[in-house]
Parts: sequence; C-alpha cells; structure tokens
Amino acid sequence: MEEKVLIGFLIKQIHIAFETRCHKNLQRYNLTPSQMDVLLYLKKHEEDTLTQRDLETGLTLKNPTVTGLLNRLEEKGFITREQNLNDKRSKFIKMTDKSERVLEDAYLYIQELDAKMLNGISEEEQEQLFKHIYKILDNLK
Repeated sequence: MEEKVLIGFLIKQIHIAFETRCHKNLQRYNLTPSQMDVLLYLKKHEEDTLTQRDLETGLTLKNPTVTGLLNRLEEKGFITREQNLNDKRSKFIKMTDKSERVLEDAYLYIQELDAKMLNGISEEEQEQLFKHIYKILDNLK
C-alpha cells in the first residue's frame, strides 16, 4: 500500500524551509522572522493607530507572545510605544526610521524568496494554487 503524503506535513516543510532562509537573512538586522512579521503588519497598517491588542488579533498571537516581541523590538530601536491618551491601559505601537530602512531591504529579499518558491509555476497555476491554499485555510477556521 502506497502512503499518501499528508498536506499538513508538506505545508509545514515549506514553512520550515521558508523560515530558515528568512532567519538567515534577518540575522544581519538582529531580527527574527516573528519580529519581522510584526514590522510587516505595522507597515501594512501604518495609516492606523495600532495597539498591542490590535496586533494580537491581526497576527492571531497570544498576549504574552506579542508582549515579548514588542519588548525586544523596542529594545532594538525598531518600534516605539506612545501612551493612548483615551485609555491609559494601552499604548500605540509606531515604527521607527530604523525599521522603515530595514523593511525596505528585507522585503526585497522576501519578494525574491517568494519568486523562487513559485519558479516554474505558470500564472494560471499560481492562481489555482492560491485559490486552493485559501480554501484549505477556510476549511480550518
């Protein structure tokens, strides 16, 4: 009997390979892939005033995880936290000029890696791939 490759296992292998390459590239900025995810999310929503809770929801991470990520990003000078004058319990998270510079360079690498992953796959096949991946994601919600 031939064993079927489990889709979850294959997706995990892709994720690990992607994270490994990203981690190597981000080391020169003293960033982890998880910290980069936070910066990319902040960049995507830079017109909004985001709080830690917004990041927890948007990145689907728990409070202690986001707290640790933000603490390290602040220590490294990638973000600042500004007091929310309407709610003393929360602070707005802002990117610094340093994070803007790093994002430009690091994002180019991520785009190159993305292109490498899709190398040899036609536009039509890519559309189908994304359609199926989103369907899988919806099935798990």
